[in-house]
Amino acid sequence: MRRRNFVKITGASSLLVSMAPLVACTETNEGLNILILGGTNYLGPAIVDVALANGHNITLFNRGITNPQLYPKMEKLIGDRDIQMENLSALEGNRQWDIVIDTWPADPRMIERTAKLLKDRTKSYAFISSIVVYKDLAKVGITESSPLREVKEFVPGMSYHESKVLCEKVVREEFPNNHLIVRPPGIFGKRDESWSFVYWLWRIRAGGPILAPGDGNDFVQWVDVNDVGNFMVHTLETNQYGIYNTIGPEKGPLVFKEYLKRVNEHYGNKAEFIWVSPVFIEENKLVPIVDLPLWEPKTSRAGRHTISAQKAIGAGMTLTPMERTFDSALNWYDQVKSPVVDPALDKSRPYNGISRVKELELLQAWEAKING
Repeated sequence: MRRRNFVKITGASSLLVSMAPLVACTETNEGLNILILGGTNYLGPAIVDVALANGHNITLFNRGITNPQLYPKMEKLIGDRDIQMENLSALEGNRQWDIVIDTWPADPRMIERTAKLLKDRTKSYAFISSIVVYKDLAKVGITESSPLREVKEFVPGMSYHESKVLCEKVVREEFPNNHLIVRPPGIFGKRDESWSFVYWLWRIRAGGPILAPGDGNDFVQWVDVNDVGNFMVHTLETNQYGIYNTIGPEKGPLVFKEYLKRVNEHYGNKAEFIWVSPVFIEENKLVPIVDLPLWEPKTSRAGRHTISAQKAIGAGMTLTPMERTFDSALNWYDQVKSPVVDPALDKSRPYNGISRVKELELLQAWEAKING
């Protein structure tokens, strides 16, 4: 079953700050019984950690394959939701939970079978969707009520985007008055092993000339993994059901030059940004998002990076300072890979950019071009 590959705080004062959102979202006097489908890959642990910090009782249901060493004392039900290998027997019976949180990927058949099995034994059902469900990602100002992609029924091999639309439909139908659906953009921070966010952090920390796309005025959005986890637990604790765009890193749109500037300042201003034109990027067959992670020209999909998070902010969503997300993501990379290994060299990742060697070659070509 495919799982989404989206999959330094030092000193006592920093630790207290990092824990503040977890404590702040506690609204219940006694712990809720929460069943988490998944829970040990990427977003799952962020949800588990805040739920534990808030005093809730957690049960995990998963295959026992991904990071099985996590949460050794927690109750774990073993099974499989893959249609070809399905085993939901551990979820059968009369046991009840207050909340079910579904962190598993986009197959509406899995969602439907689990939701139907549990609908009479839980008070609410939460699902992690994505902003890819929106029909027109070129349109600025997308909100939760913006049109979705038009998808009628499941077809094997259908896109992730289409599948997520059908997953949401199942959740709304089975839990019409007590569902929570969150729609995040790229989710980054601790445990993210896509390396798309890390690409810029690693390059800029190392210093030197950096190939930067466009003029720096294209928009960019993402969200810290802990912000999604905090928000989900908070809204479920306070019965604020519905659909929310869980967007960061700030309350309003961020432009790419400000993002790179903040990274550079955080890591000692050792990088020099060389802004190259979109024409040069196209001439050299560099693909936005793939070869230049996170970046897209606003002339193509500005709506993808200007989505409104006002509803979620109003419901209590808090946003981690960008610099803390930088450190969480890069420290994880240093631990899993190495501080000296170029993240673009990991060929198992599809959106982690060009190698440093190729980047320097392109910068030489750009210099020759502008010097005539």
